[in-house]
Amino acid sequence: MNLSYFSETDKLPLIISPANGEADKNKLIDWITSNKAMIEEKLTESGAVLFRGFDIQNALDFESVAKAVDSDLKDDYLGTSPRDKKTDFVFSASELPPHYPIMQHCEMSFLPSAPRRLFFYCNIEPEYGGETPICDFRKVYKDLDPKIRAEFEQKGVKHIRNYSSPNDKSKNAFQLKKWNEMFLTDDKALIEKKCAENDIICEWKDDDGLRLINKNAGILTHPKTGEKVWYNHTQVFHVSAAAEEYHKIHKRQKRWETFKTSMLLEAMTLYKKLTKNPNDQSMHVTFGDDSKIPDDYVEHIQDVIWKNMVIQPWKKGDIICLDNFSTSHGRLPYFGPREVMVCWTS
Repeated sequence: MNLSYFSETDKLPLIISPANGEADKNKLIDWITSNKAMIEEKLTESGAVLFRGFDIQNALDFESVAKAVDSDLKDDYLGTSPRDKKTDFVFSASELPPHYPIMQHCEMSFLPSAPRRLFFYCNIEPEYGGETPICDFRKVYKDLDPKIRAEFEQKGVKHIRNYSSPNDKSKNAFQLKKWNEMFLTDDKALIEKKCAENDIICEWKDDDGLRLINKNAGILTHPKTGEKVWYNHTQVFHVSAAAEEYHKIHKRQKRWETFKTSMLLEAMTLYKKLTKNPNDQSMHVTFGDDSKIPDDYVEHIQDVIWKNMVIQPWKKGDIICLDNFSTSHGRLPYFGPREVMVCWTS
């Protein structure tokens, strides 16, 4: 196999590609099985390993390669993106519309059971955009303003999500899934049990909606390296985050569509701030002591993330494995066909 880095500066990701006719899926699986210790070492060191140029054709092929790297795949999802199941352990990465921004985040960072590893697979290569940028959140931690970083370390973070009732017929572009779609059950007792197992505070609302609250440390100590990692969803859940993200997206893509969306998000952000209690927003985040996280903090965090972000185009058959305890992911807007799938380990 050939080993190289997409970004020599960032050492992210490490690319493993076939040599001497080794593109066959089964040969890749055999090679992974024989080189697990090396892959583990490189994944911890770099944060991401990309398998490129192999004959990976579908969700089942993807699942078999992911299992070769780590057999402990899971199918429980308590995140925020709508997803469709493809196999026992493979899901669509997100069913959000193509123009939606998905900001950088470590998967389910607000849960004590956050995945150790994520795997993404490109089944249909995008025509334009649709990259899944990645970022070393160890570098983000180091590059943050020390004052802002210290405040997150001292206070922690409170993540809030609001899900509508299964009987809610309204159509709200800002709303997350209905709570029965989130937990795949209408049994409130089962939902309360699942929440208790994951340190989630659940509050049933008067309109039969559900509020989920997680109180977390804002910073993670990497379990293997001992490095400090920026590890929370502030840059995703904060009411100002989407508009700020789209400014950066427009600077990169320079399309009329991104300009329009950027302006629309500015107006929508102002509207949400003026018309809705923060705790009733679909997503909300504060410091752990309930104090407000200032907009300029969020702007600074996103500036640091974009400075350290690595953006590469997808190719059909790509599989990337991420160390979810160090390396984030997101999605840039796109148009045309695109299909990316995901699976994860505990």
